[in-house]
Amino acid sequence: MKFTPSCTICSLLALIVLVGCGKQADAPAAAAGPVKIKFQTDWYPQPEHGGYYQALAKGYYAEEGLDVEILPGGPNAQVMTSVAVGRADLGMTDGDDVIVAVARGVPIKMVGAEMQRNPQGILFHVEHPLHSLKDLQGRTLMAGAGSAWTEVLRKKMGIEFTLLPLVGDLARFMNSTEFVQQCFVTHEPYFAKQRGANVGALLIAGDTYEPYRVMFTGRVFLAKHPGVVEKFVRASVRGWVDYLTGDPAPANALIVAKDNTMTPEFMAYSIKAMNDYKLVSGDPAKGEFAGQLTAARLEKQIKLLQEVGVLDKPVAVEDVATFEFIPKQSSH
Repeated sequence: MKFTPSCTICSLLALIVLVGCGKQADAPAAAAGPVKIKFQTDWYPQPEHGGYYQALAKGYYAEEGLDVEILPGGPNAQVMTSVAVGRADLGMTDGDDVIVAVARGVPIKMVGAEMQRNPQGILFHVEHPLHSLKDLQGRTLMAGAGSAWTEVLRKKMGIEFTLLPLVGDLARFMNSTEFVQQCFVTHEPYFAKQRGANVGALLIAGDTYEPYRVMFTGRVFLAKHPGVVEKFVRASVRGWVDYLTGDPAPANALIVAKDNTMTPEFMAYSIKAMNDYKLVSGDPAKGEFAGQLTAARLEKQIKLLQEVGVLDKPVAVEDVATFEFIPKQSSH
């Protein structure tokens, strides 16, 4: 998983223009038999994609009449590009990435939540703990360049820190107990502990900044095939609930078959973290459930991103999301 820098969106817009001059990528045609769907993930197969693999392994997509191919991502996945130009039919990414892209004219739309809380966090050594985001005041933080949340910390919350570009390893973190860096709470803490560090992780999402992880599709695909999108969202949410509350073995077997570096211990850690932080299920006390998107939260997010100068132009909630495919409850 990764945060998409603004330069990627600029490249995406240029590519959309080129594709628009030629033949528009077409969605699967209605035909007898399962509808073929390509779903693009943002990274290599991992437990953070487990709900989709569970839906595939348990036949939830097949029950909806869908033949889903999960396309693994990686460092150059370009999920929004793939969906916007029709190389993939649906994808998953950070909700604020979609908002920023839509404000720049990218023809995509959220159709459901993968996670109620983004799993991005800040990894710290317990010798120098972070109890809240305010404890970043005066610290040196390694994080992704162009991340919207760092702008929120500075411009909205008034927290001053020194920012270092994020690199893809824990070497610098392991060399200093005062060092803090961006992480996924489902991932890096496990490997830091494996290397002997006594660590904790603070979730970035909170009352001020609470981005979703989302499923999204292209506007053309959505207009042509709303029923297909509805079925995909329904089966995916069902897969997520089953993966995190039932037996995850079917999905894990598919994940390991695609990436044999995934160990049972790491996958168990990631699943536990997703449940402990209520990333997918959300907080029932707030009326949250798996798959849910709300207009109120998205409106708050849009206003926040505009306030900190991340959006190129104002956008409305209906520009970035549709709510017609959200399951009414998290159990099936």
